[in-house]
Amino acid sequence: MEKGMGIFGKRYEIGFKNDSHADGSVDKILWEQMIKLDENSVEYLYNSYTDLFSRYKSGSRVFLENIVVSLKSDKPSETVDNIIAYCRNIVEIYDDIAIDDMIFGGTEEEIIQRGTHWCTDISRVACIMFQIAGLPSRIITTANTKFAYCGHIMTEVYYDNKWGIADPTYGTVIRREDGTPVSAWEIHTECLDEQYESVGISNYYADEKENYSYETSKVSDYCREILKHSEENWAGGIRWIHGEDLI
Repeated sequence: MEKGMGIFGKRYEIGFKNDSHADGSVDKILWEQMIKLDENSVEYLYNSYTDLFSRYKSGSRVFLENIVVSLKSDKPSETVDNIIAYCRNIVEIYDDIAIDDMIFGGTEEEIIQRGTHWCTDISRVACIMFQIAGLPSRIITTANTKFAYCGHIMTEVYYDNKWGIADPTYGTVIRREDGTPVSAWEIHTECLDEQYESVGISNYYADEKENYSYETSKVSDYCREILKHSEENWAGGIRWIHGEDLI
């Protein structure tokens, strides 16, 4: 099985290493630990890799728990929808922040209190909230390696006896017409979305907070230049602008 920041190739590995999150922080550790989803890993990733029991200790994260109580439903699918809608609202409120005012990383509590529109941060929030609600969940990192900087992060949550993609950044929960959750593997193998051309999966558990650093940081020079070009609608076309394709 392939593991680590290099599973999507050298160009994307450079991007992960130069991301705005602080070196050694939880987000970079999760990228270092992610396993590439492919034929060699799928059985392991969808069977024994992620615990399907709750590891959250009641009362250990009261701020988050109080929010989850208001969002939890008797129906797991409604709980998923409610948590994703809550996270999407945070993204919408924060969306107009200037590049140099952005803050990256921090605990899930800090992210909620300050706001974020960064997929890496809001996906951690959703992942832990799902677990507090009693639903196993994990972090999904995707990349369409045919293009420059075409990466995204979301969650995969286990409910109704199946893993399914739930994206807090865009407020979407992917299901079949009959309501059945759709997993990252299904999207990848059925070519339902080009963004899932390459997929990495990382476990992130609510009871392991003490194992990580939650240092916050400002935008890196590397990311500032990419975001600047994005805001300018990629004049000259979407391309590698830091020479990643030449290394």
